Amino acid sequence: MNIAARFTYAALAASVALATPVAAQITFTGYTNACFYTGVVACVPETVSGVAIDVAGALIYTNSTFSVTTAGGSAPIGNAPAAPNINNLGSFTFPNDVPTFDFANQRFALSVFFTLPAGVVPPATTFTALLSGQVMGNTGGATITFDNPLQMFAFPGGSFTLKVTDVNLTNTVLGTTAAVTGNLIATVIPEPGTYLLMASGLAGLGIMYRRRRSA
Repeated sequence: MNIAARFTYAALAASVALATPVAAQITFTGYTNACFYTGVVACVPETVSGVAIDVAGALIYTNSTFSVTTAGGSAPIGNAPAAPNINNLGSFTFPNDVPTFDFANQRFALSVFFTLPAGVVPPATTFTALLSGQVMGNTGGATITFDNPLQMFAFPGGSFTLKVTDVNLTNTVLGTTAAVTGNLIATVIPEPGTYLLMASGLAGLGIMYRRRRSA
């Protein structure tokens, strides 16, 4: 293969490589709120981003804000509980002095609101969960099991899913706090020009290959 042919082959191969979709880094920003309820009609969490709490007998939920950037297409939202909560989906706390409480028929609604990127559809969604367990004088605990732990969203240029993890919170004498965590996985749709560049590169490589076989 002469120098000109090698240069052409290298240029075509580079065009294919450059056109191959790469997971773009995307920053997702938002906040959470939640509420406890009983029965089949869910409560409606607050829609403000300031610090907010909700209480179900012996269990306290504190909301959170998050700003995470994807790496390789995914971004965990799983920081430990803090004051205030940052980069998790809120936290559950048993206070030190826990009254007797049975979580039977108790439910939980977690709303996640997105402020970035612009154009997320839907801009907010609600995960619902069933609580189980019992607390009696600083012993026992609660489990929060989500009915719909995986939900999908769209945004200009792609889509993403958010998965929320169930919480198993065991109470101790000193009180226990556990974060609600999740994982966000984004898929970016390449621009039409990217596909055109890839197609032209592949076509050029095909022509070069046929020429080499016929030589």
